[in-house]
Amino acid sequence: MPEINHIIPVYKPVGPATFDIIRIFKKKTNYQGKIGHGGSLDPFACGVVLLLLGKATQRFEEISSWQKVYIAGARLGATSTTGDVVGEIKTDPSKNHSQIGRHLLENTIKNFIGEIEQKVPIYSAAKFQGTPMYKLARNGIEIEKTKKVKVYNIEFIYLKYPLLTLKITCAGGVYIRQLIQDIADKIGEKAFLYFLERCQVGEFTKENCISIDNFDKITIQ
Repeated sequence: MPEINHIIPVYKPVGPATFDIIRIFKKKTNYQGKIGHGGSLDPFACGVVLLLLGKATQRFEEISSWQKVYIAGARLGATSTTGDVVGEIKTDPSKNHSQIGRHLLENTIKNFIGEIEQKVPIYSAAKFQGTPMYKLARNGIEIEKTKKVKVYNIEFIYLKYPLLTLKITCAGGVYIRQLIQDIADKIGEKAFLYFLERCQVGEFTKENCISIDNFDKITIQ
């Protein structure tokens, strides 16, 4: 069982926020020490979240930069105000999408492998002059900001219009919902992220994870 100062891989289900997972962990284990996480997941997403106990919290910057693997489900032919399923969604039924096929998409995603300049989504926790951008966006202030990120591989999994599934391997800091929108823009489409599973962080896979239902079985020494 994990001891203090350890990294505990947890499988976060759809629904709770990452900080909810921490709250549940503390309640079920009665853990009173320092605790953090190695990178959050939005409530609509599921997958690997690393809880950092004790001195492991000092490794946040290192851990948050570890390689990550995602399964991303995109809904083509529609937009969302937040870039994901929780936003206001609009479709364009008048557009002809018959030209969208696997060959076009496979050739397009090659442009997004490597070090790329990525737009920071306006609905993100990234800060502008000390204020989270999502708070500014909610007040009608949209800030344009970019950063360099690394994408190691994008694997085509499935396409049956309007649904597209990709497997993405990347460094920490990549905005998957923005990547989905950028790929769609490249082929003259619109898209939003309707499903996201983080399958791996560093050496920790979803098969290594503990369920939140089993938190009460953990003994911390």
